[in-house]
Amino acid sequence: MYRFAINNPIAVLMFFIALVIFGTFSIFSMPINLYPKVDIPLIKITTTANGDLKFIESKITKEIENAISDVQGIKNINSTSYNNFSISVVEFELGKNLEVAANDIRDKLNTINLPAKPTLEKISPDAGSIVSLFLSSKDHLKLMRKIDNDIKPFLQKISGVGTINDIAFLKPQVQIKLLPNALQKYHINALDVAKIIQSHNFKQYLGEFENSKDNFTIKGYFEAQNLKELENIRIFSGIFLKDIANISYGLENQKQFAMLDTKDGVLLELNKISGYNSLKVIENIKNSLKTLQTIAGNEVEIKIVYDKSQNILKHINQVIFDMIFGVILTLLIVYVFLRNISATILAFIVLPTSIISSFFLINLLGYDINRLTIIALTLSIGIFIDDAIVIIESIAKKAKTLPPLQASFEGIKEIGFSVLSISAVLLCVFIPIAYMNSVPGLFFNVLATSVASGVIISYLVSVFLIPTLSARFLNTSESTFYKKSEFLFIKLDLFYEKLLYKVLANKIKFILSTLIIITLCFSLTPKIGLDFLPIEEDSEIQVLLESKNDLSLEAMKEKSLKVYEYIKQDPSVAYAYLLIGYNDAKEIKKAKIYVKLKPLNERKFRQPKLISLFQEKLNSYEDLKIKVLELPKIEGAGIEDPVQIQILGDDLKSIKEAIDRMKEVFSKHEGFVAIDDNEGDLKEEIAININREKAAKLGINPQELAYVLAYSFGNLSVGNMDYKNFKDEIILSFDEAFKQNPTSLELIELKNHNNESIKLASIASFSYKKDLSLINRHNKTTSIKLTSSIENISLGEVRKIFESNLAYILGKNNLSFAYSGFLDFLDDTISGFLFSISLGMILIYLILASLYSSLILPLIIMISMPLAFGGACFGIFITGNHFSLFVLVAIILLFGMVGKNAILLVDVANKKCDEGMEVEKALIYAGKSRLRAILMTTFAMIFSMLPLALSKGSGFEGNSPMAIAIIFGLISSTLLTLLVVPALFKFAHNLDVKIKKIYQREKI
Repeated sequence: MYRFAINNPIAVLMFFIALVIFGTFSIFSMPINLYPKVDIPLIKITTTANGDLKFIESKITKEIENAISDVQGIKNINSTSYNNFSISVVEFELGKNLEVAANDIRDKLNTINLPAKPTLEKISPDAGSIVSLFLSSKDHLKLMRKIDNDIKPFLQKISGVGTINDIAFLKPQVQIKLLPNALQKYHINALDVAKIIQSHNFKQYLGEFENSKDNFTIKGYFEAQNLKELENIRIFSGIFLKDIANISYGLENQKQFAMLDTKDGVLLELNKISGYNSLKVIENIKNSLKTLQTIAGNEVEIKIVYDKSQNILKHINQVIFDMIFGVILTLLIVYVFLRNISATILAFIVLPTSIISSFFLINLLGYDINRLTIIALTLSIGIFIDDAIVIIESIAKKAKTLPPLQASFEGIKEIGFSVLSISAVLLCVFIPIAYMNSVPGLFFNVLATSVASGVIISYLVSVFLIPTLSARFLNTSESTFYKKSEFLFIKLDLFYEKLLYKVLANKIKFILSTLIIITLCFSLTPKIGLDFLPIEEDSEIQVLLESKNDLSLEAMKEKSLKVYEYIKQDPSVAYAYLLIGYNDAKEIKKAKIYVKLKPLNERKFRQPKLISLFQEKLNSYEDLKIKVLELPKIEGAGIEDPVQIQILGDDLKSIKEAIDRMKEVFSKHEGFVAIDDNEGDLKEEIAININREKAAKLGINPQELAYVLAYSFGNLSVGNMDYKNFKDEIILSFDEAFKQNPTSLELIELKNHNNESIKLASIASFSYKKDLSLINRHNKTTSIKLTSSIENISLGEVRKIFESNLAYILGKNNLSFAYSGFLDFLDDTISGFLFSISLGMILIYLILASLYSSLILPLIIMISMPLAFGGACFGIFITGNHFSLFVLVAIILLFGMVGKNAILLVDVANKKCDEGMEVEKALIYAGKSRLRAILMTTFAMIFSMLPLALSKGSGFEGNSPMAIAIIFGLISSTLLTLLVVPALFKFAHNLDVKIKKIYQREKI
């Protein structure tokens, strides 16, 4: 194999050129996103029906939950019931096909009878918002028509654009505003008017006309064609609709509001189709803006207010810069150790070849290019060059006494087994990650796949291309720099030799001392915080506002605008826009402010600090509950607050009491910010209680009474009107001035069977009361969710505080709890990490035992792993960082890295012992012969990650701790491995020999 490569240089060169070409093609064809594709299968079931909260919960929400609960693959069902509205979000296990899931849900819903037909929406976090457009115009009616008929259809035709959310869009309609005085004058009510309009304005199938030749359908088109025809509908003799109502074109009742700077308008959130390249879709949208402006007209102003590509490119470019800088530093280290330009160039060839070719394998496995992909390859630079360094050094030694081709063959032959062992160990670490079926597992998988792809390519480059090129281009003559600096390396060799003699002479003491040091480092683990993902510098934040009481839209505008103006004036803010009633239920009491921060070099504070400062300042707004948060990292999954804990039970009062106790516990600890819950405040309502005896005597039908009130105050449709290709609903209600005063109810007139007018006040009483505005349920059980931001405290500490007070919080009631969001992911992260490490170590042992035909040597090699973990813990602790998903992935990578030093030592020492050399001499020989290679590869790895560790650019909050963990792990592992492994080898060698005698016999 090696011989073939060295003897056939053109074939080998063509093979690797082909890999680079395929890798380059993959880079330009793969989707580019910020994070790996996190496709949590979600189905949202929305049902709108007339009914109060308890009716909606019992007759819709619970019925839906019971019907779908046995659908295969459901993980969670989260439902919220409102007045007239129900939402159920069904979360499936990862891997469930969204189309199949939707069909399963639809089939189950078809088996039940509901008051209204539910609608299903498939939600994919990968299909999140990528661009937001703000549209404004002086003529709001024309703007809404343009959006509905021209702008949205045009945008949805752009390649890669999926659903479009329109916030503050108001549907054009024909409005009939009844005049109360006129109705009283003529003794008619809203129901009378509705019936008359419907009898004059309709379209109906009337039958068929058929003869021996033809067949015609007969349809009656009796709809009004313009406002004048509506106005002239006859109410009764001499009285027309225009005499009792104002009729005009208008916009539906406003329940949402959007503002940018001082202009109100409509926000269009453009979501991409899952699987599409985010950057390409955004580019398509931007390229279409000129055409869109032409379609919209000059009177419509269009601005891009959110552009996800800015954040993606900022993070990706930062990591690429760190990668390139790391490559440069790595080459400097290699040159300092080798002091040979030709050898350094040969080592350098491995890096671009491995990095570029890795994308071919990554693409082949179905992954995209994202931040973690590039971070993984950056962290692996040292691994990629490691094999090449060892092989070049081995070939260079042989070249001093052998011809070039023979030297290459003998050099790779001597070290090839070690290189194979190192690569096998690295791959073993990542194999278990493939079995992680969870959200954290998706992150682990991407990083593992990227590194494994690079390891495979770098191994092939190192054992085939490097010997082939070395045989022809490696110059082994000693440079002036080499001659002048060699004495330093000789001194280093002598120092290590003396130190190793002392360690071997006192091996028991040294091993015990090492155990104490590692134990102390391990003891730091409980003191290190644990998070899922860190808060990072994205130059954008969101401010969530909620009124403590139900308000009108105008009142909520007034309160929100004060906060909005304060935020806009901050010197760190580039711009911001305000949304009121932005959620599915269009709750006016809730608002959101998107804040785009100025570039980092133009402001004083980083994003996490600004979040803290804004939160502190905005806490002074006592009539609003305000949270300042980073934007969700996983869109569509409902994860905004890092802390989300649900209390579940059958008694709502007991749940509320438990939530209050949890708030009490959390408020006693520093670090909890903006503690809140999703219980929903009590909503004020006017209760109409009918006196049934009086109503019966006067001949009043309660159902007709309800219809009269619904048409008076409910903005109900009484038909449609086609006008200039627009099909507008006709909405009937009382004039707005009449609807503003609750006492207007008393003036409503009803009709009995004798057509006599009777005042509502004569048969009904009115009372004011407060009732629940919503009811939440989790997995068919009533729930309330507590949410909180955190500052200077980790999610791991939050869990400790909660679980240590669990008995007090839940009390003696039959209550339970469930973690949501990042707290839920934390379990998957830890269990996935422990599973990967445990199974990885078992696989490493199996591979090494097979390769070395020994049961003891693998254990000696694997001692480097706990040594590395101790160093990683120490590094994370002293730098004030936390364990997180990123850091744990880095530690898995570290475990694969550190075994190489021990393998290099053990491999040489074992061979010398087999040749008959004494154990101590074999260890001294192995240490001296491999010291420079070990130090060179370790320093190469460390320096390749220094830019990532020291960078303060975009995403450093997540990138830096990863690099720090690996750097400190490499330092501790290398320093101790150079001494501990020889000591353990000497201590266990005799035992290894004795065990081998048991199972080794002569071969057949």
